[in-house]
Parts: sequence; structure tokens; C-alpha cells
Amino acid sequence: MRFFTRIAILFYVVTISTIGFLAIFFAYVVDTPLLARIHDSLDILQNHLQMRTIIGLVGFILILLSFLFAKLIAGFEQKERTIAFDNPAGRVSISLGAIEDMVKRLVLRETEVKEVRPNIIATKKGLQAEARLVLKADVNIPEVTARLQELIKSKIQDMIGIEEKVGVRIHVVKIISEEPRSKRDKDNYRERSEPTIPFQGYRA
Repeated sequence: MRFFTRIAILFYVVTISTIGFLAIFFAYVVDTPLLARIHDSLDILQNHLQMRTIIGLVGFILILLSFLFAKLIAGFEQKERTIAFDNPAGRVSISLGAIEDMVKRLVLRETEVKEVRPNIIATKKGLQAEARLVLKADVNIPEVTARLQELIKSKIQDMIGIEEKVGVRIHVVKIISEEPRSKRDKDNYRERSEPTIPFQGYRA
């Protein structure tokens, strides 16, 4: 996580926590000397033009910071969803979503795989690919996953065309068995398989 992203998250946590604390305080604290002193202090601030100006300026700065941090977080997320490299003719950027689509199509070609949900993350150490699989029953999981890891790794490296370090993690989330054909499917299959004899008229 980037430094400015951490600062932005800390800013939002502190701001929202402060607002929540003040809401709880005014909701549950009854009329006490402390509450009276707070009320007197607010009256003094309200009647002091310079303090009102400072408080208004602080509020304006907080609003600007909130928009700035939101823009920074959105920009970092967008930047982290792409990888870039330089060609002789200029800079090229590749969306990680495009790589994920390619990995999904590639893995679904394997007969042992029923479903796949890929996720590609760009880190300082290279690309980290993660695939959540639904496998069919009666498969050798170590053999299948090892083959898929090598397949995904080589395909990504061939696709981007650079010596980028690629790590591949696979999570098998479910193993399903082949569902038997329903009765309706069997009947339709039987109707398609059995030859039909054309009607040739009545014989005397």
C-alpha cells in the first residue's frame, strides 16, 4: 500500500471517528458542568470573529483534503490495475483486466476445469496471478494445478513480451462431479439417435 494511501485512510478514520464520538457524546451526556463549559466555549468562539474565520478556514481545508485524498486513492487504484513498459516508439500500458480475461479463456480450455476466477496484481517484485478454480471430480489435483501454474506463467510472459517475474497461486475452492443427464435430456437424445422411417402410405 502506498504512503499517501495510508495517510488518506488515516485521515478518513480519524475524521469519521471524531464525528461519531461527538454524536455519541451529545446523545448520551446529560446537562453537566462539562457540557455547560463546552456551551460557554462555543458561545465565545461564535462571538470571536478571528476564531470563526480560523474555524471556517479549517473546515474548508478539510473538505479540500477529503477530495484530494479520494482522487489520490482512485488514481493509485487505476495505476495499480495496469502495467507499462517502454518500446522504441513510445510507452505501452496493458490493463490487468485484459490479462485476466486471457487467463480465464486459457484455463477454461482444460477439460479438468469447470470454472475459474483469475486475479492479477502488479507488485514491485513483478506480477502475482491468482486463480480460484472449480475442478471436476476424479482429477489429480497436484498434477493439474502444477500444469496450470506453468501454463499461466508462460502465457503471461509470452503475452507481455518482457522478462517480468510472474508468481502463480491457485486455490481450489470446489470439486464437483459430473451431473447425470436429466430424463428429458435422455429422451431428447434417444429421439435424435433413433432413425425415423418415412411414411410410405397404406399397403393393401
